Amino acid sequence: MGKVLIVKNNGVEKDIYTYALLSYQEQTSYYYLASGENERNLSEIKGEFGDEGLILLVTYEETEKKEVQNIFIGDNVTIEGTNKIFYNMRVYLTKEFHSRAIQSVLEKIDLDLSGDYGYKQYVIMSDMESLYTELCERINARKTIAISSIKDYSSPMVDAFKLRDLAQRDEQSYRVYPSDNTGVNRSEFQRDRERVVNCKAFRRLVDKAQIFGSSKGDYYRTRMTHSLEVNQIAKAIAYALNLNLDLTEAIALGHDIGHTPFGHQGERTLDDILCGEIEVGIVAGSLLKERCFGGFKHNYQSARILAKLEEKYTDHPGLNVSTQVIEGVLKHTKLKENIKLEDFLSDKYIEQLHLNTIDGKYIEEQVCSTLEGQVVYIADEIAQRGHDVDDALTSGVIDIQDFLDRLKIIKCQDLNQRIQDEISKINNSVRVLNDIKELKIARIVSCIVGYFIDSTIKNSYNEINDWIVDNNNNFIEGQLADNKLVDFTKEAKGVNEYLERVVQKKVICNCEVARADYNASMIVTTLFHKYYSNPRLLHEGTIHKVFIETLMHDNVLVANSAVNLSDASLKIANSEIEQITKKEFDIESIWLYLQDGITEGREDDIIIFEKRKILVRAITDYIAGMTDGYALEEYERLK
Repeated sequence: MGKVLIVKNNGVEKDIYTYALLSYQEQTSYYYLASGENERNLSEIKGEFGDEGLILLVTYEETEKKEVQNIFIGDNVTIEGTNKIFYNMRVYLTKEFHSRAIQSVLEKIDLDLSGDYGYKQYVIMSDMESLYTELCERINARKTIAISSIKDYSSPMVDAFKLRDLAQRDEQSYRVYPSDNTGVNRSEFQRDRERVVNCKAFRRLVDKAQIFGSSKGDYYRTRMTHSLEVNQIAKAIAYALNLNLDLTEAIALGHDIGHTPFGHQGERTLDDILCGEIEVGIVAGSLLKERCFGGFKHNYQSARILAKLEEKYTDHPGLNVSTQVIEGVLKHTKLKENIKLEDFLSDKYIEQLHLNTIDGKYIEEQVCSTLEGQVVYIADEIAQRGHDVDDALTSGVIDIQDFLDRLKIIKCQDLNQRIQDEISKINNSVRVLNDIKELKIARIVSCIVGYFIDSTIKNSYNEINDWIVDNNNNFIEGQLADNKLVDFTKEAKGVNEYLERVVQKKVICNCEVARADYNASMIVTTLFHKYYSNPRLLHEGTIHKVFIETLMHDNVLVANSAVNLSDASLKIANSEIEQITKKEFDIESIWLYLQDGITEGREDDIIIFEKRKILVRAITDYIAGMTDGYALEEYERLK
């Protein structure tokens, strides 16, 4: 572990302070010059310090209290000869805006500016790991990560499967961060699929409800089984249309990883909290209803998890999947006009996503620019129709005969005939059947899924071919404008809408589902309220995430005010929590800041607002990532 040189400086009028400030402002190397007794002391430290470490320069008033005025944090520190310390100052914290952050750093080492230094000694060394780690985090938070360009990459793996003209190919794969190329034995989109499958958010889908709670038993869908079904359906369609199977799988398996516990009710509750429809103690006045802290929808959160929240790599946040995957995941369902995409994705991603706007706002109906993304969109619809009917029939909220009677209308004639043929086979079977009801349900669901898959393949095959012919003169391989080419036939659309109404009427509005939704809303609301009231109740990793997010804020005043709640004294932590959660800010000042970016004279209010927003979003991420079981356990512990 590296060492930290702690240098004290009694006053801002001295060259020591001036050189440190110049280094910070110009991001160049300057030095501290020792003399006399201090030089002999520095010579002794040099051997133990090593070749390179960090520096913490503390400037204080030359009074009896020795009150600290500011601190600098620097890296690339070397001791040359016996009297020079070279450094690059990266972070500058001032008493005016960052008093608690300064206190937090100094209390970590319990620094006594008189007792810890000898006679005429101005430099001491610390090898405290927690100090070195926090200073590194504060420095690293101010550094930027370069954006990669599109690679010239081709893989022999894709050539084994004949892709059609509009299918995505490896050379079109685009990653926001420089790719950690692991060789040519896997295609770019294979790597995307494997990253999705191996992430924590995907594993948690096994205990997240679809409609009925996962506690109902193995017969009912969870988000995991739903995602696997979407994947199966999407691959069947993509294979028939000669599209990229790896990209299709990556989008399908990742499309729902942003779902909350307790199905869509958890999602709705989080969004209601963020826009002030449900009160949990967030102090923001009228700005809360203006969504000053953002909103929530699972497709946005899925993209956020892939691009930012998952931690698996050293050089960048998120999984660094291709932007084709991010776009497919985001567009697998509608966007919401009043939810800002900027709260979920960085500009690096957004500028690559082929998003359509009207009057500067993203429209809700977005067509994916890849056919593979369009396939997943339709596969999600098919899977929902199939397993909603399955759950309804298995639970008994719809009787089999009642359901069959509802199909005796003209628009369902083709589907009804398929099902009747299967039922007839079961009724006339010579084999002794173990559970006739279960077999009938299985065959009904299979017919529904098969009907929609066949309809999609037939219609989409013709649409794609026609589009290529019509655009022959301007056609570029693999490039697709905003044209929805993967879709149901007109007849199948009518059947899909009809079945959805049946499910809405019989399943979604069922009293058992209503009770589950009520309990879900109560649990999510209680958890949010408890966490916001006392952020120290959050998981240690989430508390540290709040610290890191603050450190990495674009506004240096906000970044430098960061306090690590998990590693600060009780007094500092309580003061910080009080400010972040309860202190009022000037509504008009923050409104002008949000609308026009006006910051002058509003620094204190902006710091409070931005830190509160970071906390609110961190709590949102934490609750959204919970499984049903863990959310219930936390509720029982905290209620």
